[in-house]
Amino acid sequence: MKNSEKRFANFLKRNAGYVVLSICVLAIGLSTALVVLNNSAKTPAPDNSLNNTIIQKPVEDNTPVTGGDQNEIPDQNVDGPTDQIPDVPVVTVISFIAPIENASLIQDYSETMVWSSTLKRFETHKAVDYFADEGTPVLAVYDGEIESVEKDLIKGVTVTINHGDGLKTIYNSLGEDVPVMVGEKVTKGQTIGFVSVSNRQEYKDGAHLHFAVSEDGVMINPLKYLDVSDK
Repeated sequence: MKNSEKRFANFLKRNAGYVVLSICVLAIGLSTALVVLNNSAKTPAPDNSLNNTIIQKPVEDNTPVTGGDQNEIPDQNVDGPTDQIPDVPVVTVISFIAPIENASLIQDYSETMVWSSTLKRFETHKAVDYFADEGTPVLAVYDGEIESVEKDLIKGVTVTINHGDGLKTIYNSLGEDVPVMVGEKVTKGQTIGFVSVSNRQEYKDGAHLHFAVSEDGVMINPLKYLDVSDK
């Protein structure tokens, strides 16, 4: 044992500098380790919860902002021309009343040749004839304006009413006493004359009204516009 102790003592003498240096290095290492451990204990652990946090961006609101009532529907044509709804044409159905109340139809409209007992010949009859006692009131079949009042020795007294849009009614074989004048506005059912035998071309037919209708300058069948109950 003594020899071993001597050898260890001699080793320390010979290597005393190295031993001291090793001890110093070890002390420094231990000190550094203690400092690091102490700082680590003071530093809070990083919050890993942020790694699980979802960051949501604000949703952009594209709803247009309008003033006034929030329920109001915005005008879609603010920046463009406003479409105008075209006017819907109003269709007026024209229906004539009978030109003489409770009268009998004695001669129909005809575009073919028919026998005339007065003229003793065949000719067209583009009108209808209503039999009535002389002096019976003759009525305007529809609203209009008196276009003419004509008095002819052969054809007799004739009143023409313009109803507009090319439609006219002609009342022939009236008496001399005509209660309307040219340019006067008349209404449906208004008296515009009286039954007579002034039309010498049909005098053998007796007192009657010779009633005709013109459409755009063409004579047509008056029954086209007469009410069914009055035909």
